[in-house]
Amino acid sequence: MASIFIVPSQPQLLMKNHRLHGNCHTKSASNSSLVIKCQKLCSFSYRKTVNVPLQELPEASFDHYMDDKNRVFKAVFPDKRSTKQLNEEEWRIKMPPIQCLFLNVNPTADVRLTFKSNGEDYPPNIPRHVTKILELHFLRWEMQGMNKYMDPYHFTLDVRGTLYPLRRGEHSWLSNEMEMKVSFIASPAIALIPDTVMQEAMQLVFKRMMDEMKEDFHGKLLADYGRFKRNKTKKIPI
Repeated sequence: MASIFIVPSQPQLLMKNHRLHGNCHTKSASNSSLVIKCQKLCSFSYRKTVNVPLQELPEASFDHYMDDKNRVFKAVFPDKRSTKQLNEEEWRIKMPPIQCLFLNVNPTADVRLTFKSNGEDYPPNIPRHVTKILELHFLRWEMQGMNKYMDPYHFTLDVRGTLYPLRRGEHSWLSNEMEMKVSFIASPAIALIPDTVMQEAMQLVFKRMMDEMKEDFHGKLLADYGRFKRNKTKKIPI
């Protein structure tokens, strides 16, 4: 099946919330021959925030860990077989296949990682007192297995994430906020599939994809930060 490239318009959980909103309706269009075509226009958004306890050390804070950008990049993208560095901030990653109802999808994405600090150019939902953040923006998509179900020229998928240390008094958490917005027109090939069935399948695919990205990045950073702390404590003279 031909590929299409689409350009978009662990530990105990302490806090967790998510929202999923969507709608799907038909859209009528006519051409010069007055042939009426009905297209299914679907859109939904998904937001999720997870805060995981973060055990920091004075000599090995998460800020110190994020200072080593190359190390963070390698922690997030350790598998050279499924990742490719495109430039200083962008990577191409192959995600695990997703199977859901009648859909079998193999996603590939170009993602940009950007470090920011001291409240400069932070997203509006991030507190300005947060010292450092890591932003993830998924820029381009290749969705093998989806092109027969939706019109590639009327498909947008925007995924953004922000990871940062959240501190309150003596307690710290690694906060992970991710948001996805999807809009597409269904292909005429699936016009007979009920709206509710198609929308449920699409939502499950994108929700599962987003959850896997969140767990993947979150888990890899926490695991590597643990190694960072152990190496720092070994170097401290007794």
